[in-house]
Amino acid sequence: MLLRNRLMTGLAALSTSFGARAAVPSPKASTELICHTNHASECYPQIFQPTEKFQTVHDDQNLPPGLHVRMNLATGAKEARLNLPESDEDPAFSGLTIIDHSDLLGFKEAEESPIKSHRNLPQQPFLPPQHDVAESTLYADSVAKVKTHASDDTNNLLPALADLEDLSHSYHWGLSLVKDGELAHKLFQLLLPSNLSLEGRSLATLVFGTAIHNNQAALTVALTHFYNDEWPEGPLEAVIVALLHEQSPILLNRMMFLLSSLCQDQAQLKAFLNAGGVEILIRIYDPDSAGASDKDKLRKKVTNFVLDNLVPTEKGDNSGTDKAEESEIDDEWTMIHLKRLLAQGQSSNTQSAS
Repeated sequence: MLLRNRLMTGLAALSTSFGARAAVPSPKASTELICHTNHASECYPQIFQPTEKFQTVHDDQNLPPGLHVRMNLATGAKEARLNLPESDEDPAFSGLTIIDHSDLLGFKEAEESPIKSHRNLPQQPFLPPQHDVAESTLYADSVAKVKTHASDDTNNLLPALADLEDLSHSYHWGLSLVKDGELAHKLFQLLLPSNLSLEGRSLATLVFGTAIHNNQAALTVALTHFYNDEWPEGPLEAVIVALLHEQSPILLNRMMFLLSSLCQDQAQLKAFLNAGGVEILIRIYDPDSAGASDKDKLRKKVTNFVLDNLVPTEKGDNSGTDKAEESEIDDEWTMIHLKRLLAQGQSSNTQSAS
């Protein structure tokens, strides 16, 4: 009997131990789950369940408002926790954000219409990435210096333009830059012939071109500030004036870069061609200048512009490849296509007139 009692006690303890090991912790029953596999242990709540410690936030989870959110720089994962008083944290982490836009993040929608599967998640609105304070401050200071620039003072303008050019490589800052109508108009004015140094005009051209290059949203927004009663002309007209009258290969190089960025918009490309664009390209291509390094760079930009915009059968993918480096692309190829395009344009004009 004693042996039997000990055996039963042992079996009960073994059963309890086994049950504890086999149990899989699960979220609250009232929480909708997201499951990408058939394993219950890999499911997680649709609405993130915060605690006092940072936890990984899955891409398809909804965040309640009022959390501390950070990017783990070691793993690249987004993490969140309850909004606690400031404490000493690992300096390897940064980008602290308080999420309070529950309507933007889909939290309210999730309560009203629960998501049953990750395959039908609603598209969330674009939210710009968080930037460190130093970068945001640099942007604001640079914009202020450009807007308040006096024609006889370039000591503050040139460094500010250089900083904006560096920042405008970012999709977010490029879009922010051209959303500011006053700043867009100021940059346009800096493109035009004036007492501003060649370096200043070149930098302004580079800032504008970089902000809209391969950034369709920025290009679309930028053009809304021009071609109206107050601003009847825009950056395209400034580029055409420069290509017709400037001699500096450096400035012309950057004007060609801005032209390429603008002509990602088909209406701008058509306007350029209607303004005698092919003749302008022939003029600045100048095959007799082969061998001069600055001129060669300009000629390559002209060739790439032709390939990307004017030769449909050989049009590139705008991936940034320098197609003019290809062995089969030479002076003869470029001039043949430019003259053919010019002849086609003249023929079309003649037919229209008749």
